[in-house]
Amino acid sequence: MHTLRTFESVSRLRSFTEAAEELHLTVSAVSHQIRAIETFYGTKLFQRSHRDVALTKAGESLRDVVEAFLDRLAAVGRSLRCQQANRLSLSAPPSFVSRWLMPRLGEFLGTHPDVDFKLRATTELIDLEADEVDFAIRYGNGSWPGLLCEKLFDEDVFPVASPACLEKSNIRGLKDLGNGVLLRDDFLCWSDWLGRIAEPNVSKASGPVYGDSSLLLQAAEAGQGIALGRSLLVEDALATGRLVRIGSRSLKTDGSYYLVYSSTTPGTPAVESFRAWLMSVAKR
Repeated sequence: MHTLRTFESVSRLRSFTEAAEELHLTVSAVSHQIRAIETFYGTKLFQRSHRDVALTKAGESLRDVVEAFLDRLAAVGRSLRCQQANRLSLSAPPSFVSRWLMPRLGEFLGTHPDVDFKLRATTELIDLEADEVDFAIRYGNGSWPGLLCEKLFDEDVFPVASPACLEKSNIRGLKDLGNGVLLRDDFLCWSDWLGRIAEPNVSKASGPVYGDSSLLLQAAEAGQGIALGRSLLVEDALATGRLVRIGSRSLKTDGSYYLVYSSTTPGTPAVESFRAWLMSVAKR
């Protein structure tokens, strides 16, 4: 299915680069999938040049079938989904799910006990229509071609640590960050943050690296060091005192959280209720 969608996108856009942008893939991945489908059928489907990508006769024949198949599949999926008025599915990043959504989701489910809710925690940019997912929470600039987006939250980043860590390392402000272990993840590096706030008194971070922001914050809560906390993800931990903010300086990130959905998402009571609930909670 992924290969067929890639073929359809390239044939329609006549560009590997534009197809990669539309499908949220690399150009290399698109090329690999096209080679795979050409190998499967044993024939060339595209004539490639520096300026254009054109279908061969075989490619034109396959395109007509694939377009009709994908259109029919989408129509049947929409029909089946509309028959399930209480069905609701959501895709969201694991860090957002564990640090923000889960503590609040019970409010929605408690007032809508008949909703058949399915949550998929993943960083993958899934195809909402093909995977029959009603909503996705995504982090970025709000530009996902073919999808509708509504902004939920902006985000700031600032250092946080547990009270025990601050006491043990004698940290009173930003100038003392070098006294502790600087925990790292793949979202924003310490050197960038420190450089942008002009804090020269801290040496290069060399603490453990965590591949997920929620794991990074768990390590900070356990007293293992200082983390760059994303404001939305540390909101509850700051309120309960599990983490403490260090200093008053913060930096706004380049991205924001968005509620993303397809124009074909059915307007069922479950879907409309969840959207209204989430937008209201985001404004609190």
